[in-house]
Amino acid sequence: MWRVWVLWLAAAVLFMEGLVLCSFAAPHPVAYVSLKQQLMRQGLDRGYIVKVFSDARNEFLPDIVRKIAFLRKERPADYAHFLRPEVVAKGRQYLKKHHLQLASIYDRYGVSPEVIVAILTVESGLGDHPGKYPVFNVFASLSVMDTPEVIKDLGLPAHLYPRLKKKAAWAQRELSIFLEYCRENRLDPFAFRGSWAGAIGYPQFLPSSLASYGQDGDGDGKVDLFNHADAMASIANYLKKSGFQADKARTWRRAVLAYNHSEAYADTVLTLARWY
Repeated sequence: MWRVWVLWLAAAVLFMEGLVLCSFAAPHPVAYVSLKQQLMRQGLDRGYIVKVFSDARNEFLPDIVRKIAFLRKERPADYAHFLRPEVVAKGRQYLKKHHLQLASIYDRYGVSPEVIVAILTVESGLGDHPGKYPVFNVFASLSVMDTPEVIKDLGLPAHLYPRLKKKAAWAQRELSIFLEYCRENRLDPFAFRGSWAGAIGYPQFLPSSLASYGQDGDGDGKVDLFNHADAMASIANYLKKSGFQADKARTWRRAVLAYNHSEAYADTVLTLARWY
């Protein structure tokens, strides 16, 4: 009889261990169920949402959630590495290489080429470093960062909840725009890689910025933020709509701050523009 009990106990232990292993192996938070429903209620195609979230490349990114949760205000020291002679030299070379395109953009938008190149320098190293994180995975992960499950699993402190709620709502809006953009243009949402904050391409646009300010700079009929002509034209369009006027220097800072709400960022961009 005792052997039966031993066998039963061993089976029970194995069963419980299996449940534990399955719970740890689950690739997506349960909160993704509600996220999918919310996206569908916003009008996104049901079949498309199911297909995207069922893709094997869909991955929850806990490190990105933690990074955004604890993100601090930017400081001048964060940008010090851009204010070096070799960076300035590279920017001047870029200006020379693309001078015809930049001249055309200036005629169209009235935005200083030096400011455009300075922004490209800071955002992506003039296109050399546009980011490595799957954009869909970033926004999907952040969209559920305020759920009890994610807060508990990642050990996020309670005092962060207002920030988590605000950022989750922001991420969900960006995710919705991004998915609709990919669906309408028949693009693979998992093919886009960007920053840890979900910014895309050489100018590091969020999906909402891409939808509002993206421009076809080379006349091929599409907006590709991984294309230098499109990236430069899109930045110029953003700055123009943010009030940039080439003959009024006081408008430059305001427009750059609209691009990135960081005083340290604006200081760096405008300094580089002067040095270029």
